[in-house]
Amino acid sequence: MHDLHRAPADAAAETTDFDEILDRSQLSSVKWEMEIDRTGNKSLLGFGTADMDFRSPKPIAEALERTARLGHFGYPYKPNSYYEALIGFYKRHFGWEIKREWIAHNVGIYPSMRPLIDRLSVEGDEIIYQPPVHFQFRNIVAAAGRVPVANPLILRNGRYEFDFDQLARCVSSRTKLLLLCNPHNPVGRVWSRDELAQLAEFCQQNNIVVVSDEVYCGLLHDGFHFTPFGSVSSDALMNSVSLLSASKMFNLTGLKHSQVIAANPRLMNEYLEGLKRDTSGYGGSLFGHVATEVAYRDCDGWLADLMKYVAGNYAFAEAFFKERLPRIRIRPTESTYFMWLDLSDYGMSHQEMLDLFETRHGLVLNYGEDYGPGGEGHIRLNIGTPKSILAQGIERMAKALSSHEG
Repeated sequence: MHDLHRAPADAAAETTDFDEILDRSQLSSVKWEMEIDRTGNKSLLGFGTADMDFRSPKPIAEALERTARLGHFGYPYKPNSYYEALIGFYKRHFGWEIKREWIAHNVGIYPSMRPLIDRLSVEGDEIIYQPPVHFQFRNIVAAAGRVPVANPLILRNGRYEFDFDQLARCVSSRTKLLLLCNPHNPVGRVWSRDELAQLAEFCQQNNIVVVSDEVYCGLLHDGFHFTPFGSVSSDALMNSVSLLSASKMFNLTGLKHSQVIAANPRLMNEYLEGLKRDTSGYGGSLFGHVATEVAYRDCDGWLADLMKYVAGNYAFAEAFFKERLPRIRIRPTESTYFMWLDLSDYGMSHQEMLDLFETRHGLVLNYGEDYGPGGEGHIRLNIGTPKSILAQGIERMAKALSSHEG
């Protein structure tokens, strides 16, 4: 069983050609094919959905091929090597020693939130989220009959920070949870240990449990270090649940597998009890398990190469915007494969930007209004794509904005 998931020694050394443009004739993805069908525009360029346009690491593909050739696709069992790979990754990269008994599972980050919301609050209770942040944070809370309470980030000297003064005003007797995004999507902040410690202390004092989405943890730009929320202090560890996955780091979102980390036995029990209300993820994904083990154990080099490539794309796009589109304000990023761009100087509404970029110029982007308060006038540009595609995309942006100004 262990050999099935372990890459040959030479496979781990294989490099990925991040400049390769994939043949999409046999692909079917939300990021490209769905958007082309939706718009009817075959020349569309996709910079929206948070997947990358690169092949996943070769050791993962080979492990999946070996699994497929066996021809048995029953409920999967996670061997010791799976846990060793997961625990080893977080210790090796971030110095966080996760114990095996802290680990549970699901099919994704957002499906992991609902059982916790169901068990740790009741209808009408309040749950804090920190926009601009992915729209699912608010949606999941509202769909559960809870009250989403926005604690918007503040922009200070061009850098986003927690607004602790406003956070204190958010809290009431009905506040039960805070949903943290660490690193933060879409603004790209990697929260510092000091910031997280202050947040942990505040939530501990106010009896607020922190649910931390840490799916982008390994996608770090040079010079920045990720701090898992649970590693900040014993109080933070016991008053939080961390949601992890290899999906964003290694382009595995279609394989539907994630981890839920809870050191506090009460919180772990509440999560497991909450799962009983929705058994859609029961048993998990065999291929997700296999890919996750190999990703965490054998693909450090690929991840490092990826972020070098993303950094190159960022520098390329940044230079382009500064020269050709100086009215766009670039919010510096510390993590992820996104650029967070402020177009508010153009004075366009959400609908005007959608009409300009997508309808008239065939660009699929993510618009800041969808990320909640503080996102207005911004776009999230996914630069996890070959440089040649990125070049086409930003040229179209320049043409679009030139036509708007003209």
